[in-house]
Amino acid sequence: MTRANARTLRVVWFSVVLFLSGGALGDAADLLPQPGTWALGIRSGYSSSSRKLDMVPVQLHIGYTLYKGKWWIIPEGALEIAAEPFVSTITRVTSPGKRSGSVEAGVMLPMVTYSLNLGARLYPYIEGGVGALYHDIKGYGLGGGFSFTETIGGGVAYRLDERLMLTVGYRFRHMSNAGIYNDNTAVNSNLVLAGFSYFFPSH
Repeated sequence: MTRANARTLRVVWFSVVLFLSGGALGDAADLLPQPGTWALGIRSGYSSSSRKLDMVPVQLHIGYTLYKGKWWIIPEGALEIAAEPFVSTITRVTSPGKRSGSVEAGVMLPMVTYSLNLGARLYPYIEGGVGALYHDIKGYGLGGGFSFTETIGGGVAYRLDERLMLTVGYRFRHMSNAGIYNDNTAVNSNLVLAGFSYFFPSH
């Protein structure tokens, strides 16, 4: 890449960041949801594992804001608890023929998200949760079709207005059967997800 192209790329990237920050740095409206607000969203992306078990997940996000404010140490923000039903299509397996899989389906319950209030339209967030799923994966030492999963991650939400929010984030996911089968080899995955949520009026 030439210096001119690199300079142009930096200018474009800076312009995108500036736009997503609210279009103008003076826009400091607090658009985080109030306690009692329900949200409905959808997210998708790609999941990649070092064991070459890759998937395309589709998740529904059904959230409820429990708290908004400032705790003792935690910065000001909003706490949401959610359920996330999901279905994933498996796109790659190691050694096809010896290992196989086509789909998984389950639910994350609960998923807990804390969004930080920075006084602009961009809201960084951290999240984590546990869940259960059923899959048809064979040959990875997962035992039977039932597994548990835990995830932790974070990302950035961009509020278009009081009702609509775009999200981009990363999650680390662990999947195993917690010893209910003789074989219990875990699969750890890295997920990149993007989507949107709609917030219903709280009153």
